[in-house]
Amino acid sequence: MQIQERMKGLGLPLHQLSAKSDKFNETVLRPDEAIAFAQLHMEKVQRLNEMKTKLAKSLSNVNVKTPSLVLESMASDNKWGILSEQQSKLKPVKKEEANYEEKNAQATPILKKTIEAEPDSSTGPVVDFQDPRLYLKPALRKRRHFDFKQPGEYEKMAKMQRSKAKLEKLQSEIEKAAKQTGISSAVKLAIVTPSGLPETSTGEYIPEVEWWDEVVLGNGKRYENIPSVVDIAPLDRYADTITDLVEHPIQLKPPDEPLQPQYLKASLTKKERKKLRRQNRREAIKEKTEKIRLGLDKPPEPKLKISNLMRVLGTDAIQDPTKMEAVVRKQMAEREQKHIDENRSRKLTREEKASKAIRKVAEDTSLAVHVAVYKVKSLANPAKKFKVLMNAKQLQMTGTIIQLEDINVIIVEGGPKQQKFYKNLMLNRIKWSEEIAGQRHVRKGAQLDEDSQQNNQGKLNECTLVWEGIVQKRAFNGEPRFIQVSNHKQAREVLDKYGVAHYWDLCYATSVLLSDDK
Repeated sequence: MQIQERMKGLGLPLHQLSAKSDKFNETVLRPDEAIAFAQLHMEKVQRLNEMKTKLAKSLSNVNVKTPSLVLESMASDNKWGILSEQQSKLKPVKKEEANYEEKNAQATPILKKTIEAEPDSSTGPVVDFQDPRLYLKPALRKRRHFDFKQPGEYEKMAKMQRSKAKLEKLQSEIEKAAKQTGISSAVKLAIVTPSGLPETSTGEYIPEVEWWDEVVLGNGKRYENIPSVVDIAPLDRYADTITDLVEHPIQLKPPDEPLQPQYLKASLTKKERKKLRRQNRREAIKEKTEKIRLGLDKPPEPKLKISNLMRVLGTDAIQDPTKMEAVVRKQMAEREQKHIDENRSRKLTREEKASKAIRKVAEDTSLAVHVAVYKVKSLANPAKKFKVLMNAKQLQMTGTIIQLEDINVIIVEGGPKQQKFYKNLMLNRIKWSEEIAGQRHVRKGAQLDEDSQQNNQGKLNECTLVWEGIVQKRAFNGEPRFIQVSNHKQAREVLDKYGVAHYWDLCYATSVLLSDDK
């Protein structure tokens, strides 16, 4: 009726409304509009389901307790102190017992009326302003008990955490190094690729016959084929392989033994050398006097000096002393010039000096070559870099120097004397600890104080002898030279060309495993 009155007020005919109400207004939607309406409806349904699940999860975490149970817990605990002494003396009674309300009412007649008047909150309606799902927390918190720790417990925990962090850091460095050098891929290939030999559970190949028994048993025989000791005598059993002859192996010379025997030179004391010189001089003078006495040589002229002028010349010096003095001085000048000429004739030329220095330094390495491998943190200082290279060249040594940002490897080959001199240079003469790793220049006479050494601990430059030993022949032919590389893999490839890639593996392994952060 209200609709009709409203239609009359708007001036609309009633028959049109009734005609339209009898038939539904049919509308046809396009496919894209229908898809859009369907997607909108599905999004609304999905959001509604998400809200329902969130609400269910939040309600599941709430500790639901009705007001009646809260009052019961308060009455049993009396934490707030609002109950009377008679009520506080009540013992908590399990609700599962029969006639729970009747016993409670008899024990506390004061609460009897309230129990009868108020219905059970679990079954009756809940007050609008009180949420039965919320748990009423007491004003006082529970008393905590003392938990005494043993002495050193936290130190042990800290030590375990530090060791664990150190182990993780070491593992990450090893993995990084393995990836850069290609070791990890090689290990994976070795694990995947079968060796082609029968293996046990431990991965070791166990042969059917040991190699030292194959000589006696012969090829194709096993231990099961050995006849029993009781049946055949030992001489008859191995008549083909065992004889009464004793085989003496050929004695081979060691590779570094010289072709000719070397004898030690006799070294005389200082007193013995003086005595030997006196005897030789006496023999030479005696031989010369004998020749003069026999007339084979002319007697030497008297050795004139200003001091013996009057004693040697005598009357001639008295008659004309000026002339005799000139003769004496001329003779003295001739003797001095003769001495200078003899020294100049014995003096070596530049070429002879160079050959003598080479002959003094050079050693025979045809039988064995001594090799030393050094590792230096930084070669940024040009003065020390020059000493390392120039001393190796002057000692006629071969090798190479690999330069990387964090590790520098110096490989030198030569004789025992050369290695002794170069080792003293690298480990004692060059003061590597006076500078910080990566520092190019150090002020002359400057030393790091204790505070700076403590602040830069672990960053000081140092040189380490990684390995020294003897090899059969040289791996490098020319003089040592610097080779700059960009990564560890490239450095290993450079040394692999000379067949000494294991030198780099050894240096890199020590730098990773024996790091300064201990």
